[in-house]
Amino acid sequence: MTLFRYSAWDGTQRIEWFTPEEALDHIAGEILEGGDLRSIMNRLMRQGADMRDGRRMPGTRELLDRARERREDALLTHNLDGIFDDIQKQLDEILDRERGTVDQRLDEARGSQDRPRQGADPTRSPSAGEGGGAGDSPSNTPRRNGQPGASSGGGQQGGSPEEVEDSFRDMLRNIAQQRRNQLDALPPDAGGRIQQLRDYDFMDPEARERFDNLLKQLQQQMLENYFKGMQQSLQSMTQDDLKRSQQMIHDLNEMLRQRLNGQEPDFDQFMEKYGDAFPDGIEDLDQLMDYLQDQVSQMQSLMRSMSPDQRQELESLMEGLLRDNRIQLDLMEMAGLMQQLRPGQADGNEFPFIGDEPLSLQDALHLMGDLNDIASLERDLNRAIRMNDIDAIDPDEVARILGEDAGHIAEQLQQLMKMLEDAGIIRKNGREWELTPRAVRKVGERALKDIFGDVESSTTGDHTLGRRGVGVERMDDTRPYEWGDSFGLVDTNRTVLNAVTRGGPQTPVQITARDFEVNPTEALTSCATVIMLDMSYSMMHGGRFQAGRKIALALDTLIRSKFPKDELHVVAFSYLVATLKPQMLLDDYWIEYGGGTNYQQALSQARKILRKYHVGTRQIVFITDGEPTTYSQWSGVDPAPADPSLGYRRLPGALQETLREVVRCTKDEITINTFVLDSHPHMGDFLKTMAKINKGRVFFGSAGELGQYILLDYVNNKKTLIK
Repeated sequence: MTLFRYSAWDGTQRIEWFTPEEALDHIAGEILEGGDLRSIMNRLMRQGADMRDGRRMPGTRELLDRARERREDALLTHNLDGIFDDIQKQLDEILDRERGTVDQRLDEARGSQDRPRQGADPTRSPSAGEGGGAGDSPSNTPRRNGQPGASSGGGQQGGSPEEVEDSFRDMLRNIAQQRRNQLDALPPDAGGRIQQLRDYDFMDPEARERFDNLLKQLQQQMLENYFKGMQQSLQSMTQDDLKRSQQMIHDLNEMLRQRLNGQEPDFDQFMEKYGDAFPDGIEDLDQLMDYLQDQVSQMQSLMRSMSPDQRQELESLMEGLLRDNRIQLDLMEMAGLMQQLRPGQADGNEFPFIGDEPLSLQDALHLMGDLNDIASLERDLNRAIRMNDIDAIDPDEVARILGEDAGHIAEQLQQLMKMLEDAGIIRKNGREWELTPRAVRKVGERALKDIFGDVESSTTGDHTLGRRGVGVERMDDTRPYEWGDSFGLVDTNRTVLNAVTRGGPQTPVQITARDFEVNPTEALTSCATVIMLDMSYSMMHGGRFQAGRKIALALDTLIRSKFPKDELHVVAFSYLVATLKPQMLLDDYWIEYGGGTNYQQALSQARKILRKYHVGTRQIVFITDGEPTTYSQWSGVDPAPADPSLGYRRLPGALQETLREVVRCTKDEITINTFVLDSHPHMGDFLKTMAKINKGRVFFGSAGELGQYILLDYVNNKKTLIK
């Protein structure tokens, strides 16, 4: 017993969306509904397709929808209001610790000043001698450069150790107060604080260490945004690393300047020296510029998505972080050179964040990269649709941005196009697709099946005769020779075999009259048909023109498969006339509607085509929905087309000139069978007059009934050549 296990779809199961036959059947159905191959292939790539058994093939629109959903989800989730909050929090903690240390020093200085000196009576006022008078001992006078100090105001000759200690405390108090004033004067924004704290002399060693670590971390993030390949070295970045980075950017800018001046820089030498700063796979300067463009766009997108105050704060932050070794100026120069080399391509996109979840600066930069990737993928998908080139999409890139399932959709779309080419259904002609002859036949078979059902199983339209006779088409079976049969029809192999079977193996072979067998021939009929397809303005409504086009394709297939000796031509007309090959009905570039309906010129063109066929049935299958409104003068100058704003008023003489051409067709023994689609009752009089003159027929019906009427008439209105 075989066991089957079913599970929910998880995106990893792979199902073949289309076989070549199913794809061709889908394309044929779209063509017969009035589409052209270019629009059908575009629609197939863009919208996918629904199969008759319920399966669905996704298209690029699903990939675009996923990309938009990914972008909208990010914009609805996040905001940039707190982009500097984490930096501010760390700065606040550093400043709180520094202020605590400064306040402690101030308190210590004040407390020491208020405490009495050791051995002194706190209740006794200082005497004149203690005030530094002449009674001071020379040994207590401070010395300068090893010499006794000179007397100063009040005759004081120096200071006691207590006075020196007081002076030192005053100095510390002044320094601490100065630090406190500096801290109180710091600007509120993170960028301004970092700029001023870089010149600040911390009193607390741990606060200094934490600030240095924060500065180093932010420098790493800024440089990593441009040079992701340096991530490992940036994690242990030193001043020497910053100097190397500055030299690399300087050399990079020199290469860009050379390219801008039309020179060819030494890219290999640059990558040999700095290749560790960039991802693998960059093999020339153009690829390097592609990479740099993405990185510059990432920062530009962040700038454009910020408020003016946020943008100013970020610029101040970058100035404080990268002011060493001119890195900031070099990066700005790099962005300017990229803009000159590729104008407008590194401007970045503006993203309107309206969510509630705040982002850190580093997360915001990464998210800008993701959003730019999504925007770039959307452009690539739309370009692939416009150019009819799904191969321009990289499934691996789609998978990286949108997930493995999306990458599988892109891969399947590429495989579908390749499958159709390999199966001989479509082929590329420049930037356009075209159907192969095999596919054209399949489209006709689909039209024949849609209109007439299964021709093979239908007795209606059978083109063979009920008896066999002498004709021009030899059959595969044989029969005994009869008096009057042509010796040219004798089947030599069968005749000799009969003689050997009868008389045995002997030489020479003895052949008698009863040994002869002949190949009978099938009596054939022949028909030359011109389909006159009205493409005037009114025919473009209600599916009339599409129905007529489907009939022409079906008849072409019927003739090629069942009646190979017959001929079919197509004449499309409005105010002008176009002679078409049947396969041209798959396109629509030749359609020119409006300006009137010229029966007379179309009948004349059809008559000229049929004139070269001298035997069999010659007929015109006329598909229209109205009466003639214009005609062509015998001088060769066409009258002005009817004015559409006047409802296509009939030109004087249009009916008469048309009937004259009907008379000419009748004299040439050309039958005109007219099929009128969804017409008004008053239009029947003229068409009945045509039928009366020509002895043809007029059928009135809808676009849905048209096919069976025409095919039934075609197969029942043929003359027998040989009986």
